Amino acid sequence: MSLCANCLALIPDAPGVAGHRALRIVDTQRRKIPRSVTVTLSTFRCTDCGAMWRYREAKDDGPQGWALLTTETASEGS
Repeated sequence: MSLCANCLALIPDAPGVAGHRALRIVDTQRRKIPRSVTVTLSTFRCTDCGAMWRYREAKDDGPQGWALLTTETASEGS
């Protein structure tokens, strides 16, 4: 799969970075970690190139922002 120009421009692991117009949300999960913070994981599909992205948002020290999903990681979150 080749990424479109908009997907190539996304900056991974940078909190607060906006997506692009062709990204469509396909799933959102909120996970409350015991004695910790709530983590929101939103999964998006690019309608231009089909790439799957996950956006992680939480007030902790974990990775934040966009992550490109491979076939293996996409199936783990479902």
